[in-house]
Amino acid sequence: MENLAGRAIELSLAGITVVFAVLALICLVVSLIRRFDDRLRAGEERARELAREKAPTIDTPTLIVITAAAATMIHGRFLIRRVRRLPRMDAPVSTWSQQGRAVLLGSHVITRNP
Repeated sequence: MENLAGRAIELSLAGITVVFAVLALICLVVSLIRRFDDRLRAGEERARELAREKAPTIDTPTLIVITAAAATMIHGRFLIRRVRRLPRMDAPVSTWSQQGRAVLLGSHVITRNP
């Protein structure tokens, strides 16, 4: 009986030790992931700051022409948030990007006001 109680105490202590060791390991992993994530976010923030400071790549007349074309099509209030250049027609384009562009353009329904 005494041997059984001693064995149970040893087993309990071993189990508690294993649980706390695993908890400490999980805590360490979470801490490392948090540090890595903080560094990534700081890098993204620096990139955003540099992008804000960078001069626009589109000239004013081109932006005016794009705005006029959008105003002609939409017949209402709108806001141009971003203008991106599409790749040249002879540039290699992956099938995934072509399909994604087709889905994106097909999802925008423009209603015409009579």
